[in-house]
Amino acid sequence: IYVLESPILSNSQLEKFLNYFKSNIKVLDCTFDTKKSLKARLDELRIEAEISVREGAKHLILSDKGVNEKNASIPMVLAIGAINSKLSDLEIRGFTSINVQTSEALDTHSFAVLLGVGATTINPYIAFDSIYQRYEKKLFGKITFEECIKRYVKSVDNGLLKIMSKMGISVLSSYRGGCNFEAVGLSRGLVADYFPGMTSRISGIGIYGIEKKIKELHFKAYQ
Repeated sequence: IYVLESPILSNSQLEKFLNYFKSNIKVLDCTFDTKKSLKARLDELRIEAEISVREGAKHLILSDKGVNEKNASIPMVLAIGAINSKLSDLEIRGFTSINVQTSEALDTHSFAVLLGVGATTINPYIAFDSIYQRYEKKLFGKITFEECIKRYVKSVDNGLLKIMSKMGISVLSSYRGGCNFEAVGLSRGLVADYFPGMTSRISGIGIYGIEKKIKELHFKAYQ
């Protein structure tokens, strides 16, 4: 058993995690070709995850580090929702952990959403890189870099505890994957497909609308 004090992994903790479980890890690339469809890539990811678990991968790593001019990142909440719901339907979710290496998570709310749709651990590498950049510029005074990371993780942990305790939940395992919140502005079809159990009283954007937005942003970013 590998015991962690927090679901938030620092960059060095993720390295240790990868080395420790070397033979039981499968990394899934959570990006998609901008000339192709987002839905098709999510379906592929579901199949990749299922095959990995059936082949004995005890830990899945969902990473969006493969972003480049050709590939845009899949919203991590969609990737986790797609994989978690598929593995749950097949009754094999309990055989693996879903670990997320994401550039999206910065604040407590985003961590709560990712954990709520099924993430086991989260490594917000860009948040830590941003902290390092500020540390390099000596913006934190005399505080060491390790202390900066500890403070960030502690504040996120406290925020998560506050969110969970308001729902009457005291342990993370009871909150994880429970979809204990409501979707606002997402189409009911999308919610039913990727976040079964979540309510969506106000319908809204669907998978193709999300894809269009991602492609527009990606195009702007690489101008």
